[in-house]
Amino acid sequence: MADHSKGATLDGLTSVQHPPGQTEPRKRAFMDVISDDKYYKWMLVIPLILVLCIFMFYPLFYCMYYSLHEFGMVKAATWTGLENYRDVLQDGEFWLALGRTGYVLCLSIGAELIIGMSIAVLFNREFFGQNAIRGMILLPLLIAPLAVSMMWNFFLQYDFGIVNLFLGLFGIPKVSWFAPGTGLNTIAAISIWQWAPFSIFVLLAGLKSLPRDSFEAARVDGGGPWYVFRRLTLPNLAPLIMIIVLLRTMWLIRLFDPLYGTTRGGADTELLDWQIYRNSFVYFDIGRGSALAIISLFLTMIICGILFRQLMRALSGANR
Repeated sequence: MADHSKGATLDGLTSVQHPPGQTEPRKRAFMDVISDDKYYKWMLVIPLILVLCIFMFYPLFYCMYYSLHEFGMVKAATWTGLENYRDVLQDGEFWLALGRTGYVLCLSIGAELIIGMSIAVLFNREFFGQNAIRGMILLPLLIAPLAVSMMWNFFLQYDFGIVNLFLGLFGIPKVSWFAPGTGLNTIAAISIWQWAPFSIFVLLAGLKSLPRDSFEAARVDGGGPWYVFRRLTLPNLAPLIMIIVLLRTMWLIRLFDPLYGTTRGGADTELLDWQIYRNSFVYFDIGRGSALAIISLFLTMIICGILFRQLMRALSGANR
């Protein structure tokens, strides 16, 4: 006869009974907890949250703290409240830098979208040497932005720059590329040269993924190339276009490298990010520089919030 006092059976499995006062080892209990689906996802996210807190939120709050103080790195910080923000908003140089930043932003994004769409449509077909040409177009993205700015600073020199020497072969007079009036356009052109490949390949990937049936039906019905592009291609690429605009807006508001490698903010080319650098690390006015940085962040959040809503509308329209 079976002895049932040594263990209880349930569906053929014997449950282990521990002596009174003795529990399962803590290590086993801890492993059971972290392997549970309810807690395992948090074990994966917590390291990322800690990294964000250390490298993003701490500098942000540190910057907000000094934006409310007068601090010149010589003596202790003095509380001034919103005085730094008031001084920045009443300063004409801030509005000039903000206007120049907006001008470069609109010019660069508009040119990159036009260039990117034109070359993407051209490359959306099979031709000899296509992989080699696409690889060459990608090269500007592989060069460090500061190296790009220094390279173009050398190429565009008035006396010995290769661009002016080339223009001289055709009898065209030399151009002062970094003079007031032309320097800002040159800064935008350098940025366009480097980042146009980003738009090209994003839009090319979008063109490759478009359904061909709709385009063939439109052509059978007598739709011309412009009609097909306006009615089918652009609406389907609208989400990708908004992604390009959103990302480039965030990057262009913080445009710094072309200035550092060329004009250093001179010749009426000072942008918002350079003004932050000049106040913080040239004049050592950390309070004013921090206030400028917070204002720049606030403007970026507003603009990108509006663009993100447009992106969501474009995505919802494309999914219908």
